Amino acid sequence: MDRLTTTIKRQWLAEIIAGSKKIEYREIKPYWRDRLAKVNVPFEMRLINGMQQRAPEVTVLIHKVQKDIKNGVYKLQIRKVLTVKNWNSKREKPK
Repeated sequence: MDRLTTTIKRQWLAEIIAGSKKIEYREIKPYWRDRLAKVNVPFEMRLINGMQQRAPEVTVLIHKVQKDIKNGVYKLQIRKVLTVKNWNSKREKPK
């Protein structure tokens, strides 16, 4: 299965892990157009909060990609959370 890796802010990472965020948004720009063209849906997306070796991360299954031209974003539909690493769910809760 294809996989993309990118960074994400802590707030959005917490919401994805909690299950309250089901869509990840990325701007419609050549960078994302090219990256999304290289993968077949469904694909895994690894989202990392930071660049440290033990940075919190989540891997999700993206099952649908929609292009929202009106708002200038790609909507990446999250089917399920596959793995969570370096995350303390008791201490970290979404706001």
